[in-house]
Amino acid sequence: MRTLLALSSCVAFLTACGSDDSPATQAVSIQFAAQANGKDAQCGAVNEITNLGSTNKTAEIQDLRFYVSELKLINDKGLMVDVALDKNANQDFGVALLDFENATGACSADTGNAKLYTAIMGNVPTGTYTGVQFTLGVPDTWVDASGKTITLSHSNTTAITAPLDVPSMAWSWQGGRKFAKIEFKPTGGVTNQKGTPETTDDATVTSWVVHMGATGCTGSDATGYSCTNPNLAKVAFSSFDASKQKIVLDVPALVAQSDISVNQNSALGCMSGTTDKECPAVFDALGLDLLTGKVSTSKTQTVFKVANK
Repeated sequence: MRTLLALSSCVAFLTACGSDDSPATQAVSIQFAAQANGKDAQCGAVNEITNLGSTNKTAEIQDLRFYVSELKLINDKGLMVDVALDKNANQDFGVALLDFENATGACSADTGNAKLYTAIMGNVPTGTYTGVQFTLGVPDTWVDASGKTITLSHSNTTAITAPLDVPSMAWSWQGGRKFAKIEFKPTGGVTNQKGTPETTDDATVTSWVVHMGATGCTGSDATGYSCTNPNLAKVAFSSFDASKQKIVLDVPALVAQSDISVNQNSALGCMSGTTDKECPAVFDALGLDLLTGKVSTSKTQTVFKVANK
């Protein structure tokens, strides 16, 4: 009789009798978009973007890719909950590579990819979620399910798998990843002013770029790297419904205070250098302190926003 009672108790209360008591999960898809002037930003001359920057220039997109990591949803209790990312060609190691270029027009077929990737997919514990938070960029390390620490941002592209194995998203001179690679081909070109590394006199070049990544980096593959300026932008929205809304990168907002027809000094456009005259406005737009590489205490990011699907 006792045996029957015990058996019936286990049937009624499976979790109390050694069954799998892991919390139920729900699938989630976080849709992203890159837009300009109310339309999707796309490669190709027919998709030129007008009114860009402080001098209202017209430009073609030349590249538009960025990494997202540390993706979390905010539940109805105000708690941050990690999104466990699905593993695919654009997602692994807690990192996703979002890709809005299609290797047409000014977007290079040699370094780009015809296939877009615009949504991050994963799972969270079943619940109600009202907000979202993420990092623009790739962290130095990630701990896998077995507890092993894996080098990410400064890993060799030939020694790691997707999405960190993309050579064109690697930053060889800094020994790390380009967190964001957003490039423009302005109509009429870019005046590369005298005294920049590429010219001893004013010259016209074709591109103005934003390459975000960690700077002040020292080290080697064998010993590891350290960087004085992590340059990891943090983005959070307290109100976000993944079923009805998407996260938009507003391309004009990124360069709203920049003149994309001129390169005043250093590398073309902004490549995250602390003395680069093109970088202060870009870093302000991303809510980053250019001198420290940390989240700004005085500027709030204006590049990402929430919109209805």
